[in-house]
Amino acid sequence: MRMNSVKNVVKKYYNLLRSSGLFGNMNVDEIEKILGCLGSEIKNFKKDEIILSAGDKPVNVGVVMTGRIHIVREDIDGNRMILSAAAPGEIFAEAMCCAGVTESPVTVISETDSSVLFINISRLLRTCQSSCVFHAKLIENMLGIIANKNLHLQSRIEILSLKSVRARATRYLESFAAKKGKDFTIPFNRDEMADYLCVNRSALSHELMKMKKEGLIEYRKNRFILR
Repeated sequence: MRMNSVKNVVKKYYNLLRSSGLFGNMNVDEIEKILGCLGSEIKNFKKDEIILSAGDKPVNVGVVMTGRIHIVREDIDGNRMILSAAAPGEIFAEAMCCAGVTESPVTVISETDSSVLFINISRLLRTCQSSCVFHAKLIENMLGIIANKNLHLQSRIEILSLKSVRARATRYLESFAAKKGKDFTIPFNRDEMADYLCVNRSALSHELMKMKKEGLIEYRKNRFILR
């Protein structure tokens, strides 16, 4: 990315970049320098366009700038299971890149029209010749993100170990309440939520309606309030 382009990107998305965690505790000048140092670029994707295909070698960490993406796994029959989603400010493919995975086990799809900032992993993990302080800070931030996502993965494993639809739905909603309070919005519609929880969509809707009648929750589309 040329210097003028870097300045424009940082000026337009500064607050978003800082919220990503990857650029936390960095000022404008530091983010401009690091993006130039890493040879970053922004690409635009249409709805349902594939960003990374299963089997491809992941070489770039992606930061969602606009829109939303889904990370999915496909079985031999072509059925998709949503593993996670990423909204603006969130990153993806960092664990695969850092682990040196040669073939991605998942597919990354643009769930809406989106734009993604790509950062080459080889440049990110190797400090530049000037050994700039902000490059070391970037690596430190990356380790923090990977650690937090590992905790999130453990939480999902715990959710999927529960036997009933209600138990899974409740634990999933409680995970949001713990971070955002009792009034929050989840990143999935009902089909996607059922897919993520590995339950039948009708069974999930039925259970949510029962919980609403019992006064345990309120909801409208993907906004929920825990009572």
